[in-house]
Amino acid sequence: STQSTWEAVVSTQSTWEAVVSTQSTWEAVVSTQSTWESRNIGISTLTKRINVTRGIGGLRVYARLNSSTSSQVPPQRPPVTVDREFPDPFKAKKQNRRYFLAYGLGVTLACAVIFNYEKTTSPIINSVMYFLRRSQNAKQLLGEDIGFKNSWPWIWGTLNTVRGDIDIEFAVQGSQNTGKLKLKATRESKLHPFDIHHWILQINDAQKTQINLLEDASVEFGL
Repeated sequence: STQSTWEAVVSTQSTWEAVVSTQSTWEAVVSTQSTWESRNIGISTLTKRINVTRGIGGLRVYARLNSSTSSQVPPQRPPVTVDREFPDPFKAKKQNRRYFLAYGLGVTLACAVIFNYEKTTSPIINSVMYFLRRSQNAKQLLGEDIGFKNSWPWIWGTLNTVRGDIDIEFAVQGSQNTGKLKLKATRESKLHPFDIHHWILQINDAQKTQINLLEDASVEFGL
């Protein structure tokens, strides 16, 4: 009987030790959970602080941009108002037509003057005048100092070296007489020289004398 009692005591002690061990394990788990919760609270607090800091920085940047933009915006001006009625463009039709015709005529004359100036400064005209001054037949009829008749010469006809079409005439003069020079030449392309059809000098006299400068042996005219 005493042995049985002692075995019961030993069993009770083992059970108590198991309970104590379980309690210690539970306390360790609770301690670990508390530590993890404290870490989570610290991380959450740190995240909130970072977000608050970013928000404050963004507000500062926005405030700076807003202040700089507002300082660059020019002040608004009051709208322009007209206190009188606009004129009727169809009220004076005849007068407007005259103005339009005068404007069109002026533009046409200006374009003609510009195109004529381009002709007078063309290398073709310079070459023609060079050979004309060297022609002995032209000197006999016009005299020395051969040149344009007017200080602002007018070149009549077509002078288009791109298409290879030249058909011009203009007034010339010398120390003895005046005349008109006529030239006509064509070419197939830029790789070919001009084919001269005629180069004529007409003198302004009673007989309207004409000479073919291509037959003048003193010059070898070519373009």
